[in-house]
Amino acid sequence: LPLQPIFLISNLGSRRSVMQIGAFAVFAIQTVTASPITKVVQLLDSLSAQVTAEGEVEQQQFEELVVWCEENAKEKQHELKTSAERQAELEAVIEKADSDISVTETRISDLSASISQNDSDLASATKVRAAEHKDFVARDGEQAQAIDTLERAIQVLSKVLKAGLVQVDSASASRLSEAMRAVVDAGVSSTRDVQKLQALLQAHTEDGDEMQSHTEVRNPGAIIDIMKDLLDKAEQERADSTKAETEAQFNYDMLKQSLTDELRTENKQIAERRTKLAAYKEAKASAEGDLEETKKDASSDSATLVQIQTDCMQKASDHEAEVADRKGELKALAAAKSIIQEKAGGAASRSYGLLQLATQSRSSDALPAVLAQLRQLGFDHKDMGLSMQLAQLSSSGASQEDVFAKVKGLIRTMLEKLSEEAKADAKEHEWCTTKTKETTAAKEDHEAQVDKISSKIDRTEAAITEATASLKELEAELGALNKMQGDMDKQRGEEHAEYQKASKDYEAGIEGVQMAIKVLKDYYGKNSALLQGSSAAGTQDGNGIIALLEVAESDFSKLATEVEADEKAAEEEYVQQTKANKVAKKEKETSIKYTKKQITRGEKGLTELTDDRDAAQGELDGVLEYLSKINKRCIAKPETYEQRVAKREAEIDGLKNALRILTEETAGSDSFLAVRASRRHQ
Repeated sequence: LPLQPIFLISNLGSRRSVMQIGAFAVFAIQTVTASPITKVVQLLDSLSAQVTAEGEVEQQQFEELVVWCEENAKEKQHELKTSAERQAELEAVIEKADSDISVTETRISDLSASISQNDSDLASATKVRAAEHKDFVARDGEQAQAIDTLERAIQVLSKVLKAGLVQVDSASASRLSEAMRAVVDAGVSSTRDVQKLQALLQAHTEDGDEMQSHTEVRNPGAIIDIMKDLLDKAEQERADSTKAETEAQFNYDMLKQSLTDELRTENKQIAERRTKLAAYKEAKASAEGDLEETKKDASSDSATLVQIQTDCMQKASDHEAEVADRKGELKALAAAKSIIQEKAGGAASRSYGLLQLATQSRSSDALPAVLAQLRQLGFDHKDMGLSMQLAQLSSSGASQEDVFAKVKGLIRTMLEKLSEEAKADAKEHEWCTTKTKETTAAKEDHEAQVDKISSKIDRTEAAITEATASLKELEAELGALNKMQGDMDKQRGEEHAEYQKASKDYEAGIEGVQMAIKVLKDYYGKNSALLQGSSAAGTQDGNGIIALLEVAESDFSKLATEVEADEKAAEEEYVQQTKANKVAKKEKETSIKYTKKQITRGEKGLTELTDDRDAAQGELDGVLEYLSKINKRCIAKPETYEQRVAKREAEIDGLKNALRILTEETAGSDSFLAVRASRRHQ
């Protein structure tokens, strides 16, 4: 308990003792001048006054209790409202986290499926490419062998043609036959072409009994032309096969590069999603923990509010019962007084008239001793008024009966004064004790409230700071994403324009080369059988030009294919990245929107909390100021507890001495007060 005014606690008992002694003194004095019935009436009046005073004190305490109940109930209701708002905020955070977790897990699942599919596609494409390349190598070897054989056969026939011979030896004929078979095996020419060549070769023997040793060659020039045509076809087919292999390898490389880039991008995205997923789950767990704590605080505040309401209602009920009991007691005392005054007046005058005459003779001896005791009491306590009144009584020539009556009045006045002082002292003590206890409790409550609000303010400010930093980071990331998308759009536009220009140039080049080849082939193909001499040399030059044009056509086609593949790969990469950027942009815009709402909600809550703290601090300052006044009033006393006790005990002892001299019959009065006090405290 806080420091209490100790003298007030002890003086309460002393004051009550003084009141009881004073009552005994009045009763004792009245035993020599009044009847018992009169004393009873006086005691009933005293008890009625005491009951009324106690009722006033209790009413004041009850009013203060009502104020305390209203303030604490209002405070708890405000805390419950704040807890409900906090719960709503945390539930919104958890709901947002659940949504983010669901979206992120779905995206991770999609990315995992895409990665698995891309891995499978890459493995399948690699397997197909390996098989295609193996077939190409085998086919290219056969075609190379056929071309080599044709070239050697053409050389043989060219020598025959230059020498003007119509027969070739068996070895040369064998090479010609091998060349034709190689051409057929390599798929360069059909069996019909071979039969056409064989028709031009007629075999005969010089000696019917011997093996054929020479083969007759009819029209070797035509055979050479046919073989050259076959050689051109073989070379063209090999070139086409090589071109197809190159294109297939290029397409595979582009597909591999595209899948590899996509896998790298998807693996990066899935790593980022997993990091975000962990952050979302952590935020959810933190919010769930805060929500659980908030719910516990709300439950505790709700239980406290119910307890306050229950206690206050019980106190109100008890107060009503005490008020009713006090009214009943006052009513009973008033009824008893009225009955005694109406019914017992005549009997009292007849019964106690002679007793007063008898007691007057006995009191003459007690008067000097009483005056001496009172003078000593006034001297000890420096009561100049009492000393002067006693001196006047002693020097006056009044009769003994008048002096005795004045002494009774003087003692009664002192007892009334002491009784009033005791009541005031008891009331002051009770007020100090109650107010100090209530104010100290209110101070502690307000301090706890200020600390609690300050803690909430700190948490809210930290949350706002964190959300603001997160918002800046999200806005910077969104800006960078928009800039990257803008750069991509610009770059894609430039690349596409360059592709269109290059594709147009290559298409025009291929078309021009093909037209030139057609013109040359049409000319030299139709006139090759008629051309001889220098014209044959022109034909060979034309074939060389055609070959160069075909190489150029192949190069143009290859480059056009590469440009087409580059454009396709760039477009696919652009589309994929744009799609990923849209998803990321949507996520960041959603996060920014939610974060802004969170900041706005936090700032609003911070303003309310700041106002609440200012209000609570103002109330606390008022309570502290009031407590300071209470302490100044109740603790800073000029007299110590020991001094006040000694003074009061001396007064009581003096009054007891006077009472002992004035009367010997105080037992009845003592019993009456004891019975009444016992009944009041049951």
